[in-house]
Amino acid sequence: MKTTIQKLNITPEQHESLIWKFYQNWCESVSITMIEFQQILASAAINRWFILELQKCEIEFHKRTDRYTENVTAKDMEKCYRDCALHLFNIRPMALLNQIKKPNSNGIRVFNALTQN
Repeated sequence: MKTTIQKLNITPEQHESLIWKFYQNWCESVSITMIEFQQILASAAINRWFILELQKCEIEFHKRTDRYTENVTAKDMEKCYRDCALHLFNIRPMALLNQIKKPNSNGIRVFNALTQN
């Protein structure tokens, strides 16, 4: 059985870059502000959850592609991989995301210095 890297015909560095892009895009999709995005991106617990879910997607990718040995290009494999990974954008670890400190929505008082006596 071929590995994901072999099926996609990419280097390990390109595979890491692909995973990073998926993770970054997923973090953007579940965050509202830039600060929240950075907190989600830096969360070790959320990163572990994401990697576990991505592994499930890769298992699904292999189930779908192992039966094909001929007439399948790397582009076809890449499309199938992306379709499997797209499932990640439909799920969220709410227990972990709720632990992220939400930014104060009250804003900053503009005339704070003028109102002090």
